[in-house]
Amino acid sequence: MYSKHAELESAPMQPAGAWPDAIVSRRHPLRRWSMATQLTLSYTVCTCLLLAIAAATLYWTLEHTLLQESQAFLSHKLQVLALIVQKRPLDTDGLEQEVRDEAQISAHSQSPYQLRVLDQRDRLIAETPGMGSTLPVTLFPKTIGAETSERAWHTSVQTFLLEASSVGLRDGKWTVQAAQDITAQDGLLARYRRDLILLLAAGVVLAAALSTWITRRGLQPIAAITGTMQRIGAQRLGDRLQGGAWPQELSALATEFDRMLERLQESFERLSQFSADLAHELRTPINTLMGETQVTLTQERTVSEYKGVLQSALEEHARLARMIDSMLFLAQADQSRLRVTPRVLDAKAELQSIADFYQALADEQGVELRCEGEGQVRADAMLLRRALSNLVSNALKFTPCGGSVMLRVAAQSDCGLSLSVSDSGFGVPAENLTKLGERFYRVDPSRTDSTGGVGLGLAIVRSIMALHGGKLVIKSQLRAGTTAVLIFPNTQDDSPVILS
Repeated sequence: MYSKHAELESAPMQPAGAWPDAIVSRRHPLRRWSMATQLTLSYTVCTCLLLAIAAATLYWTLEHTLLQESQAFLSHKLQVLALIVQKRPLDTDGLEQEVRDEAQISAHSQSPYQLRVLDQRDRLIAETPGMGSTLPVTLFPKTIGAETSERAWHTSVQTFLLEASSVGLRDGKWTVQAAQDITAQDGLLARYRRDLILLLAAGVVLAAALSTWITRRGLQPIAAITGTMQRIGAQRLGDRLQGGAWPQELSALATEFDRMLERLQESFERLSQFSADLAHELRTPINTLMGETQVTLTQERTVSEYKGVLQSALEEHARLARMIDSMLFLAQADQSRLRVTPRVLDAKAELQSIADFYQALADEQGVELRCEGEGQVRADAMLLRRALSNLVSNALKFTPCGGSVMLRVAAQSDCGLSLSVSDSGFGVPAENLTKLGERFYRVDPSRTDSTGGVGLGLAIVRSIMALHGGKLVIKSQLRAGTTAVLIFPNTQDDSPVILS
């Protein structure tokens, strides 16, 4: 039955510390948007902020400038009127005439102003006609000492800037007041504010349109790369991205993608070749088994003949088992699933144990087997013996009677260690050296078939050295022999290394 437990078991595992996808999507809704949308929105918002800051700065500058001009104008009028009061405090007719003259001048101004003079008892001495009804004395700020005070006053239809100042005389302090109608300035600021808002709205719309165009144009190379990637398949692994003129930011991506394609192509070709070689190698023993079995079943055979057929079948089965075991080892090594436990070993003792194992075979073939050198190597004992065993086995196969095989320990210039197996056999042509170590590759297939080899020995050795962080180097000369060198890096860490 379907249950919640089954649903939980079928759910994909999340990495430790990772948020579930649903939570991530709720926390980051922008991730569901396209790059073009995100970039367009970012450009538009940034442009809107810049335009708003510029508009606010311009508006504040204009408002501040108009206010400063009005304040300076009123301060000048007050200073002039205060000087007249100080010089002619008893000439009230002269003061009234001065105020009326100023009223006539103000009548032709876009921002009319009004003046008033009060004595030490706040009695009216002179004022602009009509000023008392619109701007009573009590509306003006009180003066303290010789300071000048100012304030703004708003009516339903007008706005005034009010300013008052004290004038010191013998009989006390007189007061002069001035007011300016700044309604026209408010209208100018309102129109300016409206124009800025319209300009800001138009700028946002234009910025959005330009951002969309710029973003789409900027993302065209990504679309072109995507189209090229979509055309690449198993039959077109040879296509590359570097043929296009990519921007500098995408050039590195295209280069790395081409390198990945090269690795994939190489792996794909190697896998295809490996599959073909594997099919060929498996077909040979299977055909042999089927042929021998069919021939045997065509008529009655004696017990000895049946035994011979079974013995031959056993040899083919053993060959298949060795091949399967070798392929399984290589597959595990490629996926780093082998447990490798390096420890310090006596290299001379390891070589000698391999030599002792193959000594009987060497004596039978008339080949001299020797060891020399001293040193310690840090390696996995079982894997090291398998690698050395493969190298010695190959050396004995291709060394004629009367030849020799030398196992040697030598120090490297970088403080590492090398183990080599040299033979005095037939040697390998130079054009074949680069292919040694490839799976199922044999320099002379007809000869190796008779020895039971399938071309996986050196591939196993190379994989073992890769697990140890070392490498396999093969040197050979025709009719002078071949030398296979296992080069181990210099390492002092004795802790086990587990590749999984």
